[in-house]
Amino acid sequence: MEFYHLRSFVAVAAAQNLTAAAKRLYTTPPAISAHIKSLEEELNTVLFYRSSKGMQLTDQGKLLLEKAKLTLASASDLVNTATTANTQLIGEFKLGLNHPLDSSALLNTLIKNLNQHFTSLTFSIELLSSGAVLEKLRDGQLDGGVIYGDVPEHISAVTLGEVAVTTAYPASWPEPTQQNALAQMTWIRMGKNCPFDTQLSQRLSAVNTVNINAADERSRLALVRAGLGASFIERSAVAEPQAGVALSTLLDFSLPVHFVVANQALTNPNISAVHQAIRATKPRY
Repeated sequence: MEFYHLRSFVAVAAAQNLTAAAKRLYTTPPAISAHIKSLEEELNTVLFYRSSKGMQLTDQGKLLLEKAKLTLASASDLVNTATTANTQLIGEFKLGLNHPLDSSALLNTLIKNLNQHFTSLTFSIELLSSGAVLEKLRDGQLDGGVIYGDVPEHISAVTLGEVAVTTAYPASWPEPTQQNALAQMTWIRMGKNCPFDTQLSQRLSAVNTVNINAADERSRLALVRAGLGASFIERSAVAEPQAGVALSTLLDFSLPVHFVVANQALTNPNISAVHQAIRATKPRY
């Protein structure tokens, strides 16, 4: 049983709705649904039933809700105790982020929580692609990072949530109705070892590309708006209509978001303390 299963259970019980619970935990309704299903299978009981009022707790669910809250409160208390014990931790924590803070509520909350928990640590932030974060962790140039997609064996990860990804293309282009129409478009790639780029290669066996790679969302949206090509964009980055940009859902997918550190670096007290704090409070961010 994972803490995030219990958090999803408590969030759905409070909101009585998968979508509202997902927004509260910065994840997606399918992810919340999967957490509830896993918990029900492990406990061998049904926790919710659907009614005109939404997701309602069963009798068994009501009995387990208070226990779940107590368990989460104990985990929070553990983090607070660890935080108090770690007040002597000093120095710099080099953190690689795969997304600008001002356009990601998840990362913004992550940084605020770390700042509150570790007042004696200085967090130095570098904006990098997921692939670059992994390379710098391997080489000891970063202490921790946030990435999308798969996690290598030499990395220890805490899953924070999921990101939904869609396709943006110039609004002046014809609307694609099938995947082969997207394959015929010119694409803006997302950079070396980027999981978005991996998804593009898996979904479209051969594509035409411009000679520009852009790891960040803003640059890719600007290139799309300029008519240079199509590209994968986080759904949250295009939640509002944007001039010159159209969207296609034909290739939509989701990727997990992880906080990561190198396994060999967990002997470092600062890195270990930050890793444990995030692990105990996931996926609040």
